[in-house]
Amino acid sequence: MNKKRSLSIIGLILLILLGVDWVMATPFSSLAVDPARYRIEVHWKDHNGDLLGDLGRLKTFVESSNVAQGRRKMVLGMNAGMYLATPNGHPMGLLVVNGRQGCCKASSHGKLILRQGASRNSNFYVQPNGVFYITKSGKAGVCKSTEFSRAREIQWATQSGPMLLVNGQISRAKAFASTSSSKTIRNGVGIRKDGRVVMAISNRPVNFHEFALYMQQQGCINALYLDGGISAMHCPRLGRFGQGRKLGPLLAVVED
Repeated sequence: MNKKRSLSIIGLILLILLGVDWVMATPFSSLAVDPARYRIEVHWKDHNGDLLGDLGRLKTFVESSNVAQGRRKMVLGMNAGMYLATPNGHPMGLLVVNGRQGCCKASSHGKLILRQGASRNSNFYVQPNGVFYITKSGKAGVCKSTEFSRAREIQWATQSGPMLLVNGQISRAKAFASTSSSKTIRNGVGIRKDGRVVMAISNRPVNFHEFALYMQQQGCINALYLDGGISAMHCPRLGRFGQGRKLGPLLAVVED
C-alpha cells in the first residue's frame, strides 16, 4: 500500500470517528452528520438584519458568532429551501431561526404553509410538502408539513417540497417518474435510521426519481428536496467551494 493511499484511509477513519461520513461520487456529493456532535443551523440574515445571500457570507457569519466564547468552523453550507422573488429573498414557507419562527414583523413570510398557493407549478407545492427541523436538544427530523405540529421545542427549521422519501418509500407522483425529463442540479436533506443527517447535492442535472433513489441508498428514512437550479454547497471535505448566488434561507453545519 503506497503512502498516499494510507493517508487517505487514515483521513477517512478520522472523519468517521468525528461523527462525519462523506460520499463524493458522480452524480452526487453528500455528507452524513451526527447532530449530537455538530450544530446544524438555519440562517437568513445577519445580526444587522442584512440578507446573507450566499455561502461565503454565511461562513463568515457563523464563524464570527461565538457560542459560549467557543471557536466555530463551518463544515458545510448550502441553500436551505425555496424563496420568493422579493428583494430580500423571503422564504417561501416556514423558517425558524434560533427558536424564533417567522422572519418579518407584520408579515406572513416565514410561516408554515399548508394550503396550495397560486404558484401551483412550483415544486414547493408538489405533495407531500415537508419540513426539516432541529430541536433544542439537537435531534434532527424531516416530516410532512401536515405533521409538523407534533414536533416540539424547535430550534431551527425550514420548509420545502416535495419530500423525496416518506418512511423509506419514493413517491408515486407523476413528478417522480424515472423517465422524467425535468432535470437540474438539486440539493436536499434526509434523516437516517441512526439519526444522522444526510446533506446532498447532485453533481449533474438529475430528476426527482434519481435524487430520491440516491437518498434511499444512503439509508434515509425521510428526505426532503430543498431546491434546484440555484443549488450550491460549500464543503471543503468534499472538495466543494460553491458560493451560490442570491440565495434565501441557508443551512450550516458548524463545529464548535
